Amino acid sequence: MPRKDVLDHLSRLYAASDDPWDHRSSSYEAGKYDATLAAIGDGPFDNALEIGCGNGTLARRLVPLCRNLTVIECIPAAAALARAALASCRRARVIHGTAPQDLPQLRPDLVLLSEVLYFLTPGEIRDLGRWLLAHSAGPVVAVHWTGATDEPLDGTAAVALLADMLGPPATDDRGAYRIDRFDPCRAGTISVPGRST
Repeated sequence: MPRKDVLDHLSRLYAASDDPWDHRSSSYEAGKYDATLAAIGDGPFDNALEIGCGNGTLARRLVPLCRNLTVIECIPAAAALARAALASCRRARVIHGTAPQDLPQLRPDLVLLSEVLYFLTPGEIRDLGRWLLAHSAGPVVAVHWTGATDEPLDGTAAVALLADMLGPPATDDRGAYRIDRFDPCRAGTISVPGRST
């Protein structure tokens, strides 16, 4: 569970706006989503998972690539917005909760982490990494801002913590943001901190 101050901060943002980072209208966000989908590939994915889906803007673009899509969001207002955004998508389900604690039993063949890791603590990133090692059946794609954040971790440090668990990613450095593609299935065959092989 993200720290209470992080949850309170994100809840205030969503109380003030249904699109606090202009995901629906920003040309920067649209370009980043295009690059993210290109990194993900054409699919189709049988069971995709997006962790930290926000208001569901990227999830709507992900749906056509997926036979089934599960998204999870810890902020109630954001989860409600995602549910509304995906209401017409019968292949998508929205969970209000935190990952990995509230995830159902699933074996995703794609996991997307877009602008989420730096809201977690190092311990939470390690817990998530262990879950991904145990459950992922395909790539994990992480997309993060590379500039300064208001959080203890920036994008580069947060991704490095995940790499400690999943092994080195293939990285596409776009300047303002980075896209990291991990292969946890392959990482599961080597020695990883906190996991017996």
